[in-house]
Amino acid sequence: MDNKERNKIVRSFNSKWKYRYDKEQYGMNDAWKIIYSEDEKGKLVGDCEDYALSILWRLSGESHLKMWWLLLTHQAGICLVGPSKWKVSHAVLRYKGEWVDNWTKKFGPKSAIEKNHTFHIFYGYGWAYITAFKMVISKIVRTIKD
Repeated sequence: MDNKERNKIVRSFNSKWKYRYDKEQYGMNDAWKIIYSEDEKGKLVGDCEDYALSILWRLSGESHLKMWWLLLTHQAGICLVGPSKWKVSHAVLRYKGEWVDNWTKKFGPKSAIEKNHTFHIFYGYGWAYITAFKMVISKIVRTIKD
């Protein structure tokens, strides 16, 4: 996928994006979820990790297999950042050497993310098993709550 197509996907998603805390939406502190469809108001609703996962899924041609291939081969990652290298408060997508999040809303260099955040010393690399673990745990908790 070239940068023009990649940026078109991000712009399209951003045009419908609405931020909502997991606590408000799911009644839990952290729920890693791909936003597949719009809500009743035509919005794609979620928080920072939902944004990162949902953009990646769309960049993967809406294919879970391709998305997980990108994560496992480290071509993409959901990287955790925060106010220091020891504290996590935000998630960003690393995709083929560039970064995007729901603050910048466009792909750019790592330095654009670092204007507001510090990459976590361990979770800042976007390891696939962290993403898998977070998604599975949040699905289990959401299922139990329902």
